[in-house]
Amino acid sequence: MDKTFRIALSLFLIPGMIGSLFGCSSKEAAGPKSPSDQANVREYKGGPAELVVLDYSTGTTEEQFQKFFVEPVKAKFPEINLVQTKDSLEKLMTAGSFPDIILVSNVSLINILDMAIPEDLTKMIETYNINLGQIEPAAVQQTKKLGDQKAFYGMPFAMNYGALVYNKDIFDKFGVAYPKDVMTYEEALELGKKLTRSDGGTDYIGIMPPDLRQMYWQYGVPVFDRASGKAVLTTDRHAKVFSLLQQFYSVPGYVEKGKFRHSTDVFFKDQRMAMYTGWIAAAVLYFNKAGSSDLFKWDLAAHPGYSDRPGFGKEVDYHMAVVNKESKYKEAAYMVLTTLLSEEVQTKMSKAGRVSVLKNDEIRKAFGSDSDLFKGKNLQAIFKVNPSPLPDASKYDPKINAIVNGDVSQDVAVKGVDINTALRNGEEKANKEMTIQ
Repeated sequence: MDKTFRIALSLFLIPGMIGSLFGCSSKEAAGPKSPSDQANVREYKGGPAELVVLDYSTGTTEEQFQKFFVEPVKAKFPEINLVQTKDSLEKLMTAGSFPDIILVSNVSLINILDMAIPEDLTKMIETYNINLGQIEPAAVQQTKKLGDQKAFYGMPFAMNYGALVYNKDIFDKFGVAYPKDVMTYEEALELGKKLTRSDGGTDYIGIMPPDLRQMYWQYGVPVFDRASGKAVLTTDRHAKVFSLLQQFYSVPGYVEKGKFRHSTDVFFKDQRMAMYTGWIAAAVLYFNKAGSSDLFKWDLAAHPGYSDRPGFGKEVDYHMAVVNKESKYKEAAYMVLTTLLSEEVQTKMSKAGRVSVLKNDEIRKAFGSDSDLFKGKNLQAIFKVNPSPLPDASKYDPKINAIVNGDVSQDVAVKGVDINTALRNGEEKANKEMTIQ
């Protein structure tokens, strides 16, 4: 595998030229310019500028920074220099040396908001005539939600996407038909039942579903109620999601010696799990960890979804560029953002293994083409569902989710406690710990 591609995908964890990202008049529509050219319609007049860029939580390597940020920006705007700092945000703030642009995941934006750093990009979007309709809707909606529908605090530039990876060898061994491109959790569960068995001294597991926390996220169920200021785990919707997950735990042979959440090594290394659900970038990381993507025959399908929410897969996850509202070089920062959104840069990212934030079929078809990792794979299947919107988040979520994934899940999966009792106990424990804090 190409080294550049491997690094790009590995660190992505921790995602026809149809229409233009940038709006144009009806006259321009007859002969549209590329988004890069349209970004230059408004001439940059900010003069020489050196912008400090901090990667807070997107895993952008030095090589990626040069290829996707420095080089394309320098080609369009020679006066703009970008420097990637290695210092932490806390260290920079203590020293009074604030970064001009911060690269952050949507789930981490709340930390940046707490520090009152982001510039509201609403006016910038209007000034530069950026068409948000060409960006993944789930990312746009989530960004607006994070700004309480009043502000747009970061520009999405790369996605991650959920996927179901399956071991064709196991399906062939037991004569079971491969997964459909799009399945509900119930359909995935039925497949998993057929493949959870013991054969020749080897215990096979049909499917590893997401953990309870992630299933709540995908269903849009919060674990904290802002109005009451308390944890909430005992609604009918919480119980409905957990009862579905419990059906996976209940398949004979799924729980092994008290273990109800299996290591990814069971799929990628041990090769005794038929289906793995997770992130497409994570899948590549694990193949690399196992030493090769050719250890067994595998392919892809869309991430499973809920039967009452057709067309939606794993929760939305993306990376965004945040402009510091105190930056002296805001105009230059805006030029960086428009360049990141250009079809040229988005195509380069897609080829290198970062899912484009643009809803552009041609760019997404180019995903991973810098390597032969996906050669012959049903890669486009993962895009047949849309990312699920996330529920409201709070600073208490990590503590509550730890209890959900720990005590609550173990009580039901291993100890046989009924769901309502387990959820009530978890809710009480979470509220008690929050009160102590």
